[in-house]
Amino acid sequence: MRYCTRADIGNAIPEMTLIQLSNDDPAAMSPNENVIEDGVRQAEELVDGYLRGRYNLPLDPVPTVLRDAVVYLARHWLYQRRPEGALPDAVKDSRKDTIKLLESIRDGVVTLGMPTGHAAPEPGEVRVRVRKQQFGADTWERY
Repeated sequence: MRYCTRADIGNAIPEMTLIQLSNDDPAAMSPNENVIEDGVRQAEELVDGYLRGRYNLPLDPVPTVLRDAVVYLARHWLYQRRPEGALPDAVKDSRKDTIKLLESIRDGVVTLGMPTGHAAPEPGEVRVRVRKQQFGADTWERY
């Protein structure tokens, strides 16, 4: 887990819900860590897909906005594993908002406050064109 920790996932999803979402055994008493890691991995790869080409990956340090994005995407993936139940509206909305945020980062509308993979453009030259002066100094002195 590069962008978030297991504790970040635990803060976003209550432990009992995490057990139900990650473990296929109905009598399980603990979450399946492999399933959680798989969800986080998929979320990280999606985030990397949006950032690739704009930022040099992997990012170090990881901005908190990306940590939260990975947590929201992993949470959505975990809920999606259970097709028998409807996804909560908060989970669906947070995924939509996260995708919009990633698109804004990709398009350069939102920046992460760290150097991008692109070199800064060199300053260009400024060209100025001047017309012949219509009023000379003597004309202005009369006023």
